[in-house]
Amino acid sequence: MKDAKKISVIIAAYNEEPRIANVLSVVEHHPLIDEIIVINDGSQDKTVEVIRKFNVKLIDNEKNMGKTLSVKRGIEAAKNNLIMLLDADLNGLNAESIDKLARPVLDGRVDWTLSLRGNSFGFMRLMHMDWVSGERLVPKQLLLDQLIWSRPDIGYGLETLMNRSLLSRGATFQSVYLKELRITNKSKKNGLVKGLRDEIRMLRQIMKVASLHEIIWQFITMSRLNRKYNKQKN
Repeated sequence: MKDAKKISVIIAAYNEEPRIANVLSVVEHHPLIDEIIVINDGSQDKTVEVIRKFNVKLIDNEKNMGKTLSVKRGIEAAKNNLIMLLDADLNGLNAESIDKLARPVLDGRVDWTLSLRGNSFGFMRLMHMDWVSGERLVPKQLLLDQLIWSRPDIGYGLETLMNRSLLSRGATFQSVYLKELRITNKSKKNGLVKGLRDEIRMLRQIMKVASLHEIIWQFITMSRLNRKYNKQKN
C-alpha cells in the first residue's frame, strides 16, 4: 500500500547541464523525499551525465518530447501519492524550500501548494501569487485528469491547464513564498535575443490554451482563495 505522506519528486530537464546539479543535490538526501524521477528530454548537452551522478530514477527520452509529455511520463512512473514538481533550472533551492512547499499538504491544511519565487514579477509578489509557477506539491490523483494533458504540444501551457483542472474541482491550496528561490532567466541561459524569443513563445503558448479573460480570472481567483486560506490559518 502506498504511504499517503511519501513524496515523489518529478523534474523534467532539457539542456540543463550547468544547473540541474544545484537542484538534485538538495532533493537527493532530503528526509521528506522518498523518490526522485528525472526525465532527460532529449538533451543535446551533458545533462544526462550529470543526472547519473545522483541517486535518482532516470527516464531518458530518445528525442525531445516537450515539458508536458515528459512530466506526464514522470508522474505515471511515480510510486507515491504526493507529487512534487520542480524545474531543473532553479537557483537558491535549499532544504527549507522543500519543507515550506510540502508542509501545508503534509499537515492536511490544503490539497496542494505552489511557490512564489523571489524573482517572480513584482505584481505577482504584491498579490502573493505566481499562478504559473512550476514548483508544486499536488496529490497524484488530482493530476490524473486528462484535461491537464490534453495539449502536449503546448509545453508552457501545462501549469495553466493544471490550474483550470484544480480550480474546477475546488481543490484548496496555498501559495508559498520562497524568497531565496530564483528561476534562471531565459536570456541568461540562451542569450539576450534567443531568451527574448523564448519569453514571447512562452506567452504565446499560454495564450493558446487559455484566453486573456481566463488567465486574468485564474490569477484573481487563486489570489482570492490564497488570501482566504491564510485568514483561516491565522
